[in-house]
Amino acid sequence: MGKTVSLEDLAEHMAQHNTPYSEGVIKGVLTDMITCIRELVLEGKAVKIPNLCIFSAGISTAPADSAKDFTVAANVKSVYLRSRTTGKFTRDEITRLANLRELTNYSVNKEDETPEP
Repeated sequence: MGKTVSLEDLAEHMAQHNTPYSEGVIKGVLTDMITCIRELVLEGKAVKIPNLCIFSAGISTAPADSAKDFTVAANVKSVYLRSRTTGKFTRDEITRLANLRELTNYSVNKEDETPEP
């Protein structure tokens, strides 16, 4: 598992890629982008960032006997954020280009250990 990159780390990384914008300006734009994506998704819109993903809201529901019997209060269990790849950023590309390495230390749940004979 790799390190989680913070918004500050991302802004710093982007600022090092020959851009005329400072780390602070980039962080401000990214912060505003996050706020706007949240707002639009909560309005029921999908937000597409080309060659990365489409953000949208998804819902988990319980069945109703008929459409007439379906109500939000009784049948909607949860609402969640969905993201799905778009454009050239596909599962195949991620699989092909990902840098994988084996962890050197493993954490073992004691309950799952089988005693040696």
